[in-house]
Amino acid sequence: MATATDVIPENTIQVLDHGFVRLDDAMATDLSVVNSARVSFGRRKTEMDEADEGLIRFLMRDRHGCYDDATDVLTADGWKAWPEVTGDELFATRSRAGELEYQPALRLVRKEYRGHMIGFEGMSVDLLVTPDHRVLASTSTTRATRAQPRYSLRPAHSVLWRAHRHVATANWSGPRVDWMRFDDLSFPPGPLLSLVGLFIGDGNLSDRASELSFNLRKERTIGFLRRVVGESGLELRSRGERFGVPVGRELRMLFKACYDGNREKVIPRRLLSLDPSLLEPLYDGLLESDGSRSLRASGGERQTYMTTSKRLADSVQELALKLGRSASVRPHLARPGDGHYGHKPRWRVTIYAPRNSRPGLCRTRSEAESHMGVERYDGVIHCVEVPNSTLYVRRHGFPVWCGNTPFEHNSFRFHVRAPIFVAREWFRHRVGSFNEFSMRYARATDDFYLPDAEDVRTQVGKPGAYSFEPVPPELAEQTREELQAVYEQAYATYERLVEAGVARELARCVIPVGAYTEFYWTVNARALMNFVALRAHENAQREIRRYAEAVEALFAERMPVTHAAFVANDRTAP
Repeated sequence: MATATDVIPENTIQVLDHGFVRLDDAMATDLSVVNSARVSFGRRKTEMDEADEGLIRFLMRDRHGCYDDATDVLTADGWKAWPEVTGDELFATRSRAGELEYQPALRLVRKEYRGHMIGFEGMSVDLLVTPDHRVLASTSTTRATRAQPRYSLRPAHSVLWRAHRHVATANWSGPRVDWMRFDDLSFPPGPLLSLVGLFIGDGNLSDRASELSFNLRKERTIGFLRRVVGESGLELRSRGERFGVPVGRELRMLFKACYDGNREKVIPRRLLSLDPSLLEPLYDGLLESDGSRSLRASGGERQTYMTTSKRLADSVQELALKLGRSASVRPHLARPGDGHYGHKPRWRVTIYAPRNSRPGLCRTRSEAESHMGVERYDGVIHCVEVPNSTLYVRRHGFPVWCGNTPFEHNSFRFHVRAPIFVAREWFRHRVGSFNEFSMRYARATDDFYLPDAEDVRTQVGKPGAYSFEPVPPELAEQTREELQAVYEQAYATYERLVEAGVARELARCVIPVGAYTEFYWTVNARALMNFVALRAHENAQREIRRYAEAVEALFAERMPVTHAAFVANDRTAP
């Protein structure tokens, strides 16, 4: 453990009596912001110039990469229109390795915007974003990279009217089960999930019925029902074109979950979290009911699914993503003779072949003029910041992976020694990642925070509107003496318990929050600026404010242009 008497290492600022903030490592410079926002990734800049400083000030002051009001975003609860997003959801993100991961938002951006937007439209892509918004795209045109595109995040304006390719797929892994247990019986998951898929399209379950009912005419679908019921170990009852499958109470609840509150069919959320090996039979059952398969001239197969439930159409689109495919959801007008009965609107889900899940735009000059454009926008724009810097979004039913702000492409790692009560306030921000020294395994030290006499204060006013005033010198000294006495007694008790054989994880209960702890904090520049804006403010608690000031000093030394732009922007993070 470091103490106040140790030699002060480089990039270290002492704080309070026994604390410090040390910049342990950093991959962050002003150039990291410039290069992540520049048009050309192939020509990375190695030196800053005046234009780059202006770019950082511009990004800090005016620009959040955002989506328009008509865009939806995929969450752990399904698709949501941006105006309905609260920021408390878990959002579908794509890792650098191409894995689908659900992550919390570090912040929500929503503001009025009047200015230009860049539009992408064509080949199953539809986007409208601010010019600086980062898109996940590949601009390489070599034969090798056309087969295996190399995607990176780049500003929308950098690909304007340039040949490029997007991506709409990801790799998903979820829980696997060998058996599904209901009513004290075990069922093989594949056939049972195929039955669920068929039921969602063609089945019915009334409120009091004890069996699933199907009204089928096609021999192919009847044969599919017979097979999956038999392989599930269930009984199939036949009455002409009507078929029944008796189910127990628990299994009945699984099929009942295929209805929402309006009796519209849906895919239960808990099933959508399963591994692709289990989602495939569910998908097969769906296609067998209201789906179709057609061979394309290119040799691939395109699959479609029809439904009158918009929520079900959205779920099938999400299911396709988790199967490594992409799908669009579009309204489908009924025509005489197409087999559609009733007056409900119908939705068509088109599931694309894998090669069509990497849509390319602007391959020729004439395509460029129709695939992309710039338009004026006057309304609300939206985004969230997530650790993976990517979101799965759709507009007019066409999904694609896209990104957000350039201030996250950098990182700082701080080593901090602070009183426990300061650390707890720090951790509440939930920005970056923390790794704290553990008193479960390591012995606690006898370093405790003893405020200087001038830091002993009293609070005056109402909750939320306190002011802090100094106390008389004699009260300040009395406070310091009493704190010191409590610390000494607490640590003596801790040592006595440990020596007697009490586990450290229990003996630590006597340690007060004035004890020092240590932790590592890894954070990007945008989140760091947000922390500094809040904790270096005059209304923040005095102790954590001094730590925030130390963090800011190290940040300013490492990224002086970005820090100056932050200060000029009224200390507001981008």
